[in-house]
Amino acid sequence: MSNLQSLHASLLAEWKKPNHGDLNSIQQKLSAIKQELQNTTVLSQLGLEKASAIHKDYFELNALYNVVISDMEGFEKAISDVHSFYQCVAEDSASKYLMYGLHLMFLLARNKLSDFHMLLEQIDQAVQQKDPYIYLPVKLEQSLMEGAYNKVILNENTLPTPYYQVFVRVLMNTVRSDIALCIEKSFKGLQIKDAARMLLFDNDADLKSFAQSRGWTLDKDMLQFSNEQGSNDTHKASLDTKRIALQNIYYAKQLEMIV
Repeated sequence: MSNLQSLHASLLAEWKKPNHGDLNSIQQKLSAIKQELQNTTVLSQLGLEKASAIHKDYFELNALYNVVISDMEGFEKAISDVHSFYQCVAEDSASKYLMYGLHLMFLLARNKLSDFHMLLEQIDQAVQQKDPYIYLPVKLEQSLMEGAYNKVILNENTLPTPYYQVFVRVLMNTVRSDIALCIEKSFKGLQIKDAARMLLFDNDADLKSFAQSRGWTLDKDMLQFSNEQGSNDTHKASLDTKRIALQNIYYAKQLEMIV
């Protein structure tokens, strides 16, 4: 057995351990395999089939590893490598739609909607409707665009894979920002306990940090918002923003069940 094959077997064994074993070891093995894969002599001795299998596992596990450590930049590069590999082989990987689904979730979390739809165009319509890895990000994107957040009930039983959780957390932050925007347009101020409830914070420290990031001011137990338009100008619009805020809160509660 070559050194590359030994590293490959060791990587697979480590990844199968609970919580993927030692993540530092995973990272080291991935780096070592990457170096070995650049050795054309080693690859020629393995043969096309074995070399292709190792390449596939390396690219896919590298993408998953970056998801596990929540490295979005690393994942973006890794998933690009996965797509490039898929274009070079004739046989579909068993993990193909998991990879595509993760990429869709990433693009949705990053609000790269044009890229989201470009990737979706590469996936057969029947797969979009039936494969759980693809169906969930498709429906999630539709609901986000429609503002009908209650159409997708997200909890630990409806996520097709735990790997989606990191992207749901990013979406949680986005939804929280949307709720904050609606609050700012609808109210001049809120009590801390009410703001914490609406924004789904379970402690004052996190709420105060969030409030500071948005330029809110704290006056005793009240948070004051910067509402330049004034209540008279926003009275009519506030009816709609309150409705949107309620939708955002409902949706955010579903996300909170996961994270």
